Amino acid sequence: MHLQQTTDLRTAAGDFSTLHGETITVQVEEKSALLVHWLGYLSTFHRTGVADNLLDAAISSVREVAGLLSLGLARPALFSLRGQIDVLLAWLYFKDHGVEWSHVNETAEGFKLKKELLQYLDQHVPKFGTRTGLLREIRTRTEPDPYRLLSAHIHAQSTFVVPVVADLRDLVRPSSVCFECTQACFEVAEYMNDIFLGIYLSGWASLPAPVRTALSSRFKSPEQRHVFFA
Repeated sequence: MHLQQTTDLRTAAGDFSTLHGETITVQVEEKSALLVHWLGYLSTFHRTGVADNLLDAAISSVREVAGLLSLGLARPALFSLRGQIDVLLAWLYFKDHGVEWSHVNETAEGFKLKKELLQYLDQHVPKFGTRTGLLREIRTRTEPDPYRLLSAHIHAQSTFVVPVVADLRDLVRPSSVCFECTQACFEVAEYMNDIFLGIYLSGWASLPAPVRTALSSRFKSPEQRHVFFA
């Protein structure tokens, strides 16, 4: 029985990858492009020697999502997508808090929640709330906060998101579901892009050109642009 289950799973994942794997990985790369540009920029110019492995974890997670979706494994891909937000928000705090980072690693205590991290940024980064609020109004993503949607899948507390797996091969989801998950890559990428813009706008001229181009296309009026850059 177990041999048949694992054989069926391997076959289902292999068939899925053969049919859809390449296309899906291309879409993940395209949808995650904003985030990938930011990670390259931050890794080059803003490493502090503290918690830098969280930046590395984020780019690894992008690859992880591509790999999982190329096999049809949608549910774990959603876990990894939410993890991108978790590790990057954590990095924004711990990169400047070496003592606290050491404490987390030594005791497995002292983790920060998303709400705490955003409050910290709002309190300590000038105009962070104003800028991210404006970006939320002119977002091109569907979800104002994709973290909430991803958390709904992870916590599985409604009929629409509970896992249904009768056989191991059921872990491989329909291609339509996996292609829908690639859109979540963009939701996460733009969400984190807006947070990073709220922090690093003073270095506008040095930001990756695709980041600057994407932002400029979102302003609906000169007044919005003026408020954002004021």
